Amino acid sequence: MDRLVEKAIQKSQSAKITKLQIKNVSHPDIVISREPGSGGHLIAQKTAKKLGWKLFDKPLMLKLSQELGIPTEELKNVDEHSRSWLADTFHSIFNPNYVSDFRYINHLKKILAHAAKQGDLVILGRGANHILPPDSCLRVRITASFATRVNNTFKFENCKTKLEAAERVKHIEYNRDQFIRQYFGVNPHNPQNYDLVLSTDHLTLDQAVDLIIQAYLAKFPKEKRRLKV
Repeated sequence: MDRLVEKAIQKSQSAKITKLQIKNVSHPDIVISREPGSGGHLIAQKTAKKLGWKLFDKPLMLKLSQELGIPTEELKNVDEHSRSWLADTFHSIFNPNYVSDFRYINHLKKILAHAAKQGDLVILGRGANHILPPDSCLRVRITASFATRVNNTFKFENCKTKLEAAERVKHIEYNRDQFIRQYFGVNPHNPQNYDLVLSTDHLTLDQAVDLIIQAYLAKFPKEKRRLKV
């Protein structure tokens, strides 16, 4: 029964959030969703640098939240994590400073809209491809085999053992997956949610960047005139 109630509430939440979708942006952006350990963050950084764009990741999100007068500490507690309906309801009633799920997504929409006015963006995660309309951004998914992601995490995330790296990958992936499923009602692994899916098992980060830019220009050919790549 609890699971049925939770699913019904999640469906209601995702329906409300769909109404918050940003309608227009000045120029098409690039939105990158990534599996933990796949190199998605580095690819986003390299893509932004090559295009001369801003990278919309957590630091920029928190900076923009300050400009909009949205408490950054509240956003940190929710960012890319899901919460149960019971916990959300309890805290909403008894904690006046609590940011509910719906308020969080509404804040995120405001921050994305504010950022879009400031120039071209490579947006990393946070379900942005479900907030920005498909015709205003290139939606990219970076993936890799579990073994590759564990190896990358072991090498670059200060993990002492492969087992620790594997547990970290699972933990982060679970949180991100639940975040997307709960707030947007979709499966983040479904390729139909993206324009381009890249595996870094056999692609270098630079090759992935080049493919993303090629796909962007193929989807938005009018942007070739202003991009120097």
